[in-house]
Amino acid sequence: MTMANQTWRDATRPEAWAGELRVNLIRLLAIVLFYGRHLVEWFLAPKDAAVRGHYHIAVTVVVIAWAFEAVVLHGWLSRRRYDDWIKYFAVLWDALMMTLLCAIAGGPRTPLIALFFALIASAPLRLSIRLVYATTAAAMLGYLFLLGYYVWYVIGFHRYYATPELRIPRSQEAIVLLALLLCGLFAGQVVRQVRRVVLSPVHVAPETSEGQ
Repeated sequence: MTMANQTWRDATRPEAWAGELRVNLIRLLAIVLFYGRHLVEWFLAPKDAAVRGHYHIAVTVVVIAWAFEAVVLHGWLSRRRYDDWIKYFAVLWDALMMTLLCAIAGGPRTPLIALFFALIASAPLRLSIRLVYATTAAAMLGYLFLLGYYVWYVIGFHRYYATPELRIPRSQEAIVLLALLLCGLFAGQVVRQVRRVVLSPVHVAPETSEGQ
């Protein structure tokens, strides 16, 4: 390990732990808010609505599993236990839970796919460029899985391609994937910028013209 890498690791480890703790608290808050919204919809829906029955049970199971992970992780972090594998486990678990929720909601057409962007946005708080890459890849793979799940399971391969109105346009698929990639690139630049500031011995603000 080079001196610069060791300096970066030593300087950012406390903040990476703090970032993971913040992400986990926001994770718990998001679970409460999103599940609360689901319960309101469930309560107001007619008895024969799709939101009731198996859908409600499946969503509840995923939420319980996700919340349990967050509570256990909070216990570890509260004791200042923060090994490198924890951040990767947390990200991959988030990606899995998001993918399951989107699959339960019907696949890539659900607005819940926006959660993948929130997942990437959380990555820079751990101050790890490798984690940003892993998070971006996990989000893109989750979306690709949902596309395959929709085509092969929800609709059926032959029916999907035989019925134009059921298809998701290729342009839409490409735009979502490129947007996820772009979000990951921006997240990576945040970590690189922080690294440059930490390792730079002298920080000189760029000159600005008067009146700006």
